[in-house]
Amino acid sequence: MSRTANAIFVLFIFLIGGVSHATAQDSENTVTLIENSSDFDQPIPIFIKILCLKSSCPGLELKVTTLDENYTVSDPNRIEISFVASGQVDILVIANSENSMEDLLFEMSQWVNANFSSMIIEGDDWLDNIPSPGITVDQEPVDSTWDCPIDTCHNIHPTGVHWVIGSLIDGSDKDSIEILGDAGDIIEMPVPVMPESVEIEFWLRNDSTKTLLEAFELDEDGQFRFEYPEDGHLWLRIKQLPENGFAAYGFYILRHSPDLESSWGELTADWGEREPILFPSEAQTLRGWVSFSDTEGDTIRVESASRMGLSVNCWDWSEKVNFEVFLISSDGNLSEIDGGCTNAITTNVDTVALEFRMTSETLAEWNIALTEYPKGDAGAMGDAPDRLWVISDDFSNWPNVSFNKTIEARMSGDEFVDVFAFEVISANGSKLHIDADLTQPVTYQIFVLNQETWSIENASDGGLIDAPYGIHAIRVEKIGDASLTYYDFKLIDDGEIVEIDPGLFTDQSNLFTDYYIFAGIFLLAPAVLVIFWNRNRWRDGINQIEIEQHELRRLRRLRERLTALLAEEDTNEQVIDSALHQLGDSPWQAVVEDWGGPLLRHNTEQVEICAWRINEGKHTMLIGIRIAESPWELAAMRVYAPEGASVSIAEVSPKHLFNGDEIFLDTLSPLTSTFLRLSISGEPSNIGFHLSGLVNDEPLAAVPNRAIDWS
Repeated sequence: MSRTANAIFVLFIFLIGGVSHATAQDSENTVTLIENSSDFDQPIPIFIKILCLKSSCPGLELKVTTLDENYTVSDPNRIEISFVASGQVDILVIANSENSMEDLLFEMSQWVNANFSSMIIEGDDWLDNIPSPGITVDQEPVDSTWDCPIDTCHNIHPTGVHWVIGSLIDGSDKDSIEILGDAGDIIEMPVPVMPESVEIEFWLRNDSTKTLLEAFELDEDGQFRFEYPEDGHLWLRIKQLPENGFAAYGFYILRHSPDLESSWGELTADWGEREPILFPSEAQTLRGWVSFSDTEGDTIRVESASRMGLSVNCWDWSEKVNFEVFLISSDGNLSEIDGGCTNAITTNVDTVALEFRMTSETLAEWNIALTEYPKGDAGAMGDAPDRLWVISDDFSNWPNVSFNKTIEARMSGDEFVDVFAFEVISANGSKLHIDADLTQPVTYQIFVLNQETWSIENASDGGLIDAPYGIHAIRVEKIGDASLTYYDFKLIDDGEIVEIDPGLFTDQSNLFTDYYIFAGIFLLAPAVLVIFWNRNRWRDGINQIEIEQHELRRLRRLRERLTALLAEEDTNEQVIDSALHQLGDSPWQAVVEDWGGPLLRHNTEQVEICAWRINEGKHTMLIGIRIAESPWELAAMRVYAPEGASVSIAEVSPKHLFNGDEIFLDTLSPLTSTFLRLSISGEPSNIGFHLSGLVNDEPLAAVPNRAIDWS
């Protein structure tokens, strides 16, 4: 969940509800860095903070225009402002021309497109002080429960009240807020967005006392994470010095209850006899929490299949969680995977599930991402069985084949047979045959089965066969002793079975012989004329080859130019940006061929990603992203080190918003190519990528199955 919180927080910092980042130079040598106009349906306290990330940002100025008042704040290092937004609000940030958006950190406590159902906004003034024990409290508490059981919840969006927006009228005003929870719950809260002069206190209140708790320490990623205190209720108290004026603030808070870890309650060390949870999608990450009080840790079991190739990524932000991985066989036996969460796992022939066990001596959130690579036979999980099913079998273990679609599968070195199922839904049955590449070292058989006993009633060697209504089978057998064998085929539906009486037809084709000869000459005559007219063009067809060679020469010169620019100490960003845009306008396949085999290549139906290292010895790489027919909205790329030292992004070309190890790419249009130059800081031994966004309004992630060797 911390990744969800971070992702939302990054959007707030950089998007701020549709803030338009622009760079426009005027006659007085200043640039406009941010310009935005927004409408707020109801009055909301807003706090804006701008930090200069350099030693100084000359000319830095913030202008806020509301219906009631205008504000102007200037400071070369730090700008803070609190105000009440209502109706149209215009925000303008300018600075001298030597500054850019990358030199600033912009934070805002609220954004215009907020979902008000997921927040609580201070209406009547909140209590100044924590109520004394025994006093009845009429103020509504904040219920920040994250209700997302690991086995039933696949929604990455929070539910409940998670954003708290308020304000302090002056230095004498204080706000006290109760946070619902029980002992053992885990509270997760990023640093509040509020003025530097505002402080936040944590209090414990029960029927007999109220106690100021010792301040919680921030984690390495800048968040409060702690267990809900025992023997009372948690309160937050926001205050400031008496001489200060109006101050707005906002904070994001989540409560993780152990009772909501799964649909049956808290996860324990023993999975028991429960069925494994469904195998997660590529966009889904399995998450949970362990703490020092949870000595036995958590255990989850995920469905798997025979000979399943898996890319496994296990992590926690504190690097304090110990992961153990086991393969569960069909007879219930467990076999431990050496090395725990290794990057790649291949399941056994009899594997039916994976078991993950997590323990930690400190409070930590564990995360597990699973990707099947390569995909299983016929798009199902794992390997297709090597035998025909019988009455007692679970029929779902056999991949179901669709008609007239390409089916891709493979056989490893120790297997020789795959069996697939298909269903005929036509009441009269269907005529079927298999369309396959005869050069592949496999043979095909179509079995027509008895629907009660599953015995074979008829068969063909892949040729045309009549299959009645019901479920039938395809058997694929490897020829010879080939090791890893890939194959593909189509099951062609030639239409319904129609019984025809042969006596109804008489062969009269001899009556039309003269017509066929005339029609043939008549129809071919225009083709002869076209060939005659275009004889010179086809004879000189070498022009097209020369054009293609010219394109390759242009790409080669562009590659040499870009490599030379990046080798220089003082780089020209405008020239580099121009070169990268020219790469994006060039044919994708031509660029890949010119740059040579990439260090990493990831290809799915929605996106293709390639990565090259530029100038061996320098921490610079070229990333290419080719989008398919659907756009990626709110796209972002994360660079991470699966093992070894951490990694972060030092520079991006063309300019994009980035923070730490994440780059915000905005919208990637369909059928386009984007090339980025990344400068990497840190000394990682290997580097991985994670591209995420919304495709057709659904969250999607592209995670390459391996990392780049960066040592």
